[in-house]
Amino acid sequence: MAPRRGGGGGGSFGGSSSASCSSSAFTSTNDQIYLGYFIAFFVIDSVLLWMASRLFKLKRSDPFVRWPLMLSVILNVFIHGWNLLFLVLGECGAIGINLNVKLSLVSGFLSVIATSLLVGAVMVPICKRIHQVANMSPRLIATLHGLLVTGFAVFYFIAACLIAAITTMESGFSTYRRRRALASLIVAWNGVVTFTGVVLLLGMLSTAFNLVSPMSRSKVLQSSSLRRNILCLALSSICFGAFFLADRIVAYRVTWKQSSNYDLLVSYYAMEALCLFFHSLTFLFALLVATSTALTDGVQSVAQEQPAQPQSNYAYPIQSNPPDFNVPLMQQYPQQSYPPVPSVQPYQQPHQLYDPHHHPVPAPYH
Repeated sequence: MAPRRGGGGGGSFGGSSSASCSSSAFTSTNDQIYLGYFIAFFVIDSVLLWMASRLFKLKRSDPFVRWPLMLSVILNVFIHGWNLLFLVLGECGAIGINLNVKLSLVSGFLSVIATSLLVGAVMVPICKRIHQVANMSPRLIATLHGLLVTGFAVFYFIAACLIAAITTMESGFSTYRRRRALASLIVAWNGVVTFTGVVLLLGMLSTAFNLVSPMSRSKVLQSSSLRRNILCLALSSICFGAFFLADRIVAYRVTWKQSSNYDLLVSYYAMEALCLFFHSLTFLFALLVATSTALTDGVQSVAQEQPAQPQSNYAYPIQSNPPDFNVPLMQQYPQQSYPPVPSVQPYQQPHQLYDPHHHPVPAPYH
């Protein structure tokens, strides 16, 4: 999600001893919308976590797919719970607005990890397994997608670091120099996060193409359930990349430019919801594809069809557990007959006996 600024309502810092929130809590439209987002997607990702734990326990799957997906959804559940908790505490006056915004940085860095794990699981191991089932070489695709995932994760992390620096400087930018530095950081964040969205969108487009193109080469991938899940995964991946980029572009104008355009605000909240929705939808179809029995059996059948490497054969097998020494029992096995090999005599120079009375005839002089 885009950086969340401080709420509008809420009690005073420190609050009273009452356990309930004051009537001024959640009077801001911004906080009401975020409260709905956090509750809804906390429930959705909790259901996805339950589904993933059951499917990975009942069905075989590649560990390079299973662990990134599981860690990604666990982090998403924690992120929504973390944001929900401190949003309520901030509105009820238990913590101040500035502290609430700084605590949201934790969920920002965790979101970098969760999103990178999901994107990496879809782009590298899932695409690789589908290419293996289609009997296509996955090495080039895995290398290209690995570079895209690495670039996305690195630039997304840089954007999170810039947000942390901006949040730290916002509370005390009194001098002109600090205001200039803050404005430069905001512009740098906008450029980095926009480039991150472009990299993600390009990666999702390449992923969708490499998910769909091998389907025509394999009967296993054309089965009804697997085919449907692969197509839905390709579509949801493209939508997730597109709305991720659009959300960051609109967030810059709304959050930092302080635009009061009503249509732009509605677009901002819609982009937030759609980005979260397609993030969860991409995880769902990645889970269904990764745990598909047809895909797992197809990978194993392709591996069995590959010719085995020739092994060396020995004329005299060695007894597995010899009584005394680990030596071949040659007398128990008939020897193979081979054609006789002619013996090679060593080279000897011609040797003449020494005769002192014999002199060789000199060659005629020409």
